[in-house]
Amino acid sequence: MGVLERAGQTIENRWNDADAQGLSEQELLHYRSNLLGSDLTLTNFAGGNTSTKVAMPDPLTGKDAPVLWVKGSGGDLGSMGIRGFSTLYMDKLESLKDLYCGLEHEDEIVGYLPHCTFNNNPRAASIDTPLHAFIPRPHVDHLHPDALIAIAAAVYFFASERSAKSTGAFSSSCFFHWAICVGWTL
Repeated sequence: MGVLERAGQTIENRWNDADAQGLSEQELLHYRSNLLGSDLTLTNFAGGNTSTKVAMPDPLTGKDAPVLWVKGSGGDLGSMGIRGFSTLYMDKLESLKDLYCGLEHEDEIVGYLPHCTFNNNPRAASIDTPLHAFIPRPHVDHLHPDALIAIAAAVYFFASERSAKSTGAFSSSCFFHWAICVGWTL
């Protein structure tokens, strides 16, 4: 264990290589999710989502299929078990891009998520599932720390009151060029 430093602040690194040794990708996702979610300086209670993309044998064909494991809707990131994750076929999630009709229809996409379920997993997928599916990285962790929620609300205020240029400058000064903003669209 150690301490991470960022802008003069410290965050305890709770990762333990001995605990993580020998875990599958899904078990590592569970391990890191509980570590992140149990630190309320990183995320508010139950907030945030974590995911990993893995190849798993399709129950019908036996062939490997890319599958997204993502924290299911309503779970507490800090205490959830392995059954708290939704599992979805990546190829079916990709097909949702063709169904997307714009911001005014954003919520309709959530209704299609059950059709993407892998292996009849009963855990409901989170509204944030497309975000995790479409970021081209095998592991995605997004958290909801109260301090950053306050900054995001301020950025939103600046965006409505000022130009996009001043909003970007405000965001850069707050985040020191180490964070990215992801739009809420597919």
